[in-house]
Amino acid sequence: MTHIQSSKTDEDNRVKAIYCFTIAPQMKRKGIATKFLERVCSDAADDGFEFIEAYPNKEFVNVFRDFMGPRYLYEKFGFSVYKEMHDVFVMRKQLK
Repeated sequence: MTHIQSSKTDEDNRVKAIYCFTIAPQMKRKGIATKFLERVCSDAADDGFEFIEAYPNKEFVNVFRDFMGPRYLYEKFGFSVYKEMHDVFVMRKQLK
């Protein structure tokens, strides 16, 4: 597991959060989540954010509670584990 650190405190960092997103079942496996993450990361960087965070569940619960996206999707985009909380990982990617 890779962890990332910032030289500044969290209060000093500009962090944009991806809290949740879902893809309709009939639209899965068509690259929509990939395009979504590309756009959100690009927009966050353009808006001056230093980091972007997401909060995937540590374990799949059910389709109604797993709306944060899977950990592997964020890792594919360069996110790393920043913190572990009880039920979720805090995944973070440096934008600048």
